[in-house]
Amino acid sequence: MAPDDLVLQLATAGQEAAAERLISIMLGGGRDADAAVAALARAVASGAREAQRSPAALLAANAAVTLHLAAKRGAAARIAGAPAALPALVAALHGAAAGPASAAVVGVSTAAAGVAALLEPGCLASLVAALGASSSNETVFNVFVVLCTLAQSGPEAARRVGDCPGAVAALVAALPRATAVAARPSVQHATAGRPDTPLGPVHYASACLCCITEAGPSYARAVASAPGVISALHAVLASGDDLAIEVAAGTLTNLMPHTGPNAALEITAAPMLTALVAAMASGSPGTVTHACMAIANAIQCCAIAFGDAAVRRIATTAGMLPGLVRAAGGEERRLRNAAVQALANITGQGPEAARPVGDAPGALGALAAALRRWGGDANDRLTYRRAALALGCIAHVSAAHARLVAGAAPDMLELLTRALTENGFEAALGASLTIGEILSFCPEWEARVCGAGALEAYVELLRSVGCAGEGAHAMHNACCFFQKTDAKRSAAVPGVIEALTRAASCGKDGVAAEAALAFARFAEAAPGHARRLAASCEALQALVPLADSADERTADAALHALREAASAAPSAVAAALAAPSAGTRGRTLLLLPPLSLPAEAAAALAQMGARAGALHPRVAALEALAAAAAGEAKAVRTKACTACGQHEGEAGGRLRPCTGCKGGPAGHVLYCGAVCQRADRGRHRAYCKLAAAASDAAAAPAGGRLA
Repeated sequence: MAPDDLVLQLATAGQEAAAERLISIMLGGGRDADAAVAALARAVASGAREAQRSPAALLAANAAVTLHLAAKRGAAARIAGAPAALPALVAALHGAAAGPASAAVVGVSTAAAGVAALLEPGCLASLVAALGASSSNETVFNVFVVLCTLAQSGPEAARRVGDCPGAVAALVAALPRATAVAARPSVQHATAGRPDTPLGPVHYASACLCCITEAGPSYARAVASAPGVISALHAVLASGDDLAIEVAAGTLTNLMPHTGPNAALEITAAPMLTALVAAMASGSPGTVTHACMAIANAIQCCAIAFGDAAVRRIATTAGMLPGLVRAAGGEERRLRNAAVQALANITGQGPEAARPVGDAPGALGALAAALRRWGGDANDRLTYRRAALALGCIAHVSAAHARLVAGAAPDMLELLTRALTENGFEAALGASLTIGEILSFCPEWEARVCGAGALEAYVELLRSVGCAGEGAHAMHNACCFFQKTDAKRSAAVPGVIEALTRAASCGKDGVAAEAALAFARFAEAAPGHARRLAASCEALQALVPLADSADERTADAALHALREAASAAPSAVAAALAAPSAGTRGRTLLLLPPLSLPAEAAAALAQMGARAGALHPRVAALEALAAAAAGEAKAVRTKACTACGQHEGEAGGRLRPCTGCKGGPAGHVLYCGAVCQRADRGRHRAYCKLAAAASDAAAAPAGGRLA
């Protein structure tokens, strides 16, 4: 029987047999299969707009059901490839056969060809229109499934869905309705990893929006600005659908960087915070992770829009801190990282915000545990840095909190000391802040801090960390640390003078002032340390210009350090103060104790320093001239055989260098052939061996030659 005749039987008592026969034809392939798809598409198109119970409408519905069943059994790609099939099904979403047609579209969307066809502007526009126009929950749910499938097929597809006029607004408007729609068994799907859990309409609607927000900042802003989006997501969070809550929390996380003050206020209102706290109590690690990430971003947005008081309100929401602490101590990595980020965002808003975190049972232990996980990928290292900063903020609250931080783990001081230099100094700011606060509030801990290797670690930090941004703040903390510890012990650490010299020369007034104060403290501690400071030309060269800094604190600190050094080694300091880099205040030290030079002597010394300074560019110019002259002489040297004097090109000969010493300091020793080279061997042998040895030594690695 021809496919057209079989399609007509779909409106008779033999509809089931006809449907099975049509499905068999479509699965068999060939021209008959294409004809069957085309016949069914014509039946859908002709009856879709007819009255609800008319024969044509019944035929259209049964034809759509047949296409749906065929797609589920493996004919989705064939149906998608038929020119008229998908347009007919999508157009039917607005008629009597909307339910079966939407189910058929779901089936066809499982094929790549179906996704490509549905992403065409006409099909997308019809799908979006069906969300707002259809009174059938079944149709709305199936459209959610299709749009979600399209958006999840790749970033470009998600952008095309987001670009469809009215798509975002329609999804947001239909989201509350989705929470009340039950999934039909014919279109239920199971999530990966949880095959027994069907995905409901609210999941598909939320997932579609989430994919759009991930397509790029402009798409996230479009979703964030859609009217009612925050309340719609809150409805999802309160829906009880664990899988949908996970996706909605992820969507909320993506939106927050793009929301304005009003949306931030709505996000951090009590109902939304309560829903997020409830999500943190979920048994699903994914749901808890996204809830923690949403809370972390909410804190950040709220701090920017409303300040510390708003952050404290979030932190004191019932169940908030216990939930974050529980997550921070969990086994799942992404969950731990998200919770530590949230705790760090709270503590970073000042002592009053950090206080409840420090007081929360288990919080300090969870942050200490994060310091033990210092390796791993970029996210782990970022968490490591955040944990160190959070501990520093908590230690800054009070002496009691500093003691709590220091005693939060048996190896806390060792963990903080390691964090000063590990992972390219990523956690140096937080670790240096924490150790500094512990010493400020608890000086009795100094011996334990130094015993953990902090002195050596701070020296390494000052010698290697960057001089900008957080690196400069870490340098500042390190210089302050050397003012809080025993000066004699600190000054004896190898490399500390060079490290503080680098800090004094970094170009940051705050850092330079603390470095100068550390120098002064070292010089006060013992004459031997003052002499070490004075013996360092680099340290004096860094301090002298600081004495005339526009920053009074920096200038006073540098003058203090120079006076202390001058007490132990007056001649070295006097020579440094006579240098051209010295300013008025620095040179005034020449007249004051402990130097106390007569004015005439100070003036003569300054004049000599100026003359010496003027010599430097002249010497540099002469050295450059000498180097250029040597190179010029080598360039114009006549090329000739060392043995016979024959020039290159004479008698068609070509000169070749001695391979033993061709890299020697005298340039290439050339011969016109083996005969001349053998004849000259007795004279040349000694130089050749020395030149070869010199070349080998220059090429050897710094650690020496391997045996």
